[in-house]
Amino acid sequence: MTFQFVDSGTYGNVTEGGPPEDILKKEKITLYMEQPHPIEPPAEPAPPPPQPLKLTQKERKRLRTQRRLATEKARQEMIRLGLLEPPKPKVKMSNLMKVLGSEATQNPTRLEMEIRKATAQCEQAHVDRNIARKLTPTERREKKKPKFFDDNNNTLETIVSIYKVNDLSHLQTRFKVDVNAQKNRLSGCAVISEGISVVVVEGGGKSVKRYQKLMLKRINWVAAVKEENMHEEVDDDDENVKNKCVLVWQGSVTKPSFQRFLVHECSTENAARKVFYDAGVGHYWDLVVNFSRMCN
Repeated sequence: MTFQFVDSGTYGNVTEGGPPEDILKKEKITLYMEQPHPIEPPAEPAPPPPQPLKLTQKERKRLRTQRRLATEKARQEMIRLGLLEPPKPKVKMSNLMKVLGSEATQNPTRLEMEIRKATAQCEQAHVDRNIARKLTPTERREKKKPKFFDDNNNTLETIVSIYKVNDLSHLQTRFKVDVNAQKNRLSGCAVISEGISVVVVEGGGKSVKRYQKLMLKRINWVAAVKEENMHEEVDDDDENVKNKCVLVWQGSVTKPSFQRFLVHECSTENAARKVFYDAGVGHYWDLVVNFSRMCN
C-alpha cells in the first residue's frame, strides 16, 4: 500500500534508508492503521451445492410427525424442570368430579355455571374466527379462477380448435356457442354462411377442453334442426335434418389471432372467407372447406 503515501505512486525513488520526505504524503500518515481492501484470489467459482433430495408425501408426513414429537418432548422436559408453567386442566361437565375432586362438592352449582359459561365463550370464539375467515363472493370467485382457467402468464402457447357445423341457424344453439366461449375466456369467431358454419376458439387448455365437450357432446345438433322444422313433415333420414358438429383440427399456436369471440353472419362464401383473412388465418376456412369436400 506504499503507492497511497508516495506522490509518484511507484517504488523508483525509494532507497534503502526509506523514501525522501519531499515525496511523501504526510497527510496520509496518522495514528490509525489502514487495512487494505480484501481482494478475492483469481480462481474458478465453486461448484453449486447439491440439490436437496425430493421426498415423497409419505416421507414428508413422517418427518413432520417426528418434528412435532420432538417439539412436544422438549416442552414436556421444560415443564418438568420448572421452566414452563404446566397447562391448566380442561374442565368439562364429563370430568368435573375427576379434575376438581372435593372442590366440586362444595358448590357444584356455581362450578357448573362457570363451566357452561366458559364452554359457550369458547364456541362463540370459534364461530367468530370462522366468520372472520369467511371469504366474500368476489374472493371466492377469485380463488376458483386458477382451478378453472389457465394462467396466460405461465403458458407460452395458445390452443386452437376448429369446428365445422352443418347448420348453426338455431338461435338457442347459437346463443350457447357464443355465451360459453365468453364464459370460458376464449377468443375466436363463429362464421355462419349458407350450407356451412365454422367455429374457431382460442385459449387455454382447460377452457378449450370444456368447450370441446359442449360442441361434441352436450349440444344436440339434430334436435335443434328438428325444432326449427317442427311445423313441416320431414323424414328423419333426410340429409337436411342430419345436422352435426365435427372437430376439424386442434393444435397450438404461439399467440391468438382474435381479440375476442364474435358471431358473423355472412351471405356469401367470399364474405365468410374474408373474416378469416382479415385476422391473418385464412387457411382455417380453406381447411374446413377441404375437409367438407373429402367427407363428401
